[in-house]
Amino acid sequence: MMQQNLSLSHQAAPKSTAAMVARLKQTDSDFEWYPTTTEILNIIKNDIDHLIDERYLESQPSILDCGAGDGRSLMYLTAGKKYAIEKAKPLISAMDREIFVIGCARKANYLQMRSSNDRI
Repeated sequence: MMQQNLSLSHQAAPKSTAAMVARLKQTDSDFEWYPTTTEILNIIKNDIDHLIDERYLESQPSILDCGAGDGRSLMYLTAGKKYAIEKAKPLISAMDREIFVIGCARKANYLQMRSSNDRI
C-alpha cells in the first residue's frame, strides 16, 4: 500500500467559513460539506451531559469525530480527549492542536493511520 505524504506547508487557518470553503476548492479538497449548526451541537451536548449525569459516561468523555472538519464540534462537545478522522488537508491544518488526527479516509477499504509526529 502506498501512503500519501500528508505534509503541507503550515499556513494560518482561514478566519471565515467562506475563506475555508475557498481554500478547500483551491486545493481540490472540497469533498463534501455538511455544516453543523449550534442547534445540532446543543442537542448532542445535552445528550452527553445526560449520560454523564446518569454515570454512563465519565465527566470528560473522549470523542472520535469521523469527518471532523476543522474540529470545532469536538472542541465544543468535550473537555476530554479529542480524536478525528478527516481527509481535507486544509481542515486538518485548521484544527486545534489538542485534537489528535488518527487517520484520513483514503479508499473505502482502509484507513490511513498517522503518528503524532505527522501533525500538519
